[in-house]
Amino acid sequence: MDTRNAVMLIGRLVGDPELRYLPNGTPVANFAIAVNRSVRKDDGSYDDSLDGFFDCEFFGGQAVTLAETASKGTEVTLVGSLRQNKFQTKGQPPRTISKVEIRVTQIAPTLPAAKEPAALPVAAQSVAEQAAPPAEQAPLPA
Repeated sequence: MDTRNAVMLIGRLVGDPELRYLPNGTPVANFAIAVNRSVRKDDGSYDDSLDGFFDCEFFGGQAVTLAETASKGTEVTLVGSLRQNKFQTKGQPPRTISKVEIRVTQIAPTLPAAKEPAALPVAAQSVAEQAAPPAEQAPLPA
């Protein structure tokens, strides 16, 4: 059976990423993001509500860049896969606790949406029209 495990999220960092190094020297950034869900209401407006907090870990050289440049509140877009960790509690009776983390493979700051270009002032429009080469005309039929 072929299965896929991929996730893409857009959210804000809950705190500054924490950078650590594995014994082999590989950098790892651990962080959490808060993700909102926008639901359109009947009147056309949107209701944003917190969808959840997700713990993430990011390996490699870009983890250092993330830790040096991103901070609490930075909006990021990330791609990765889900990873489930299970823990056994001490106590009577012992319980199994499950935690889902995101193993990040790509991350970038979220760029704002492009805005419509502003209309040129009338004076600038006429200058632009004058600078444009004349359009070629098709020959008239004989």
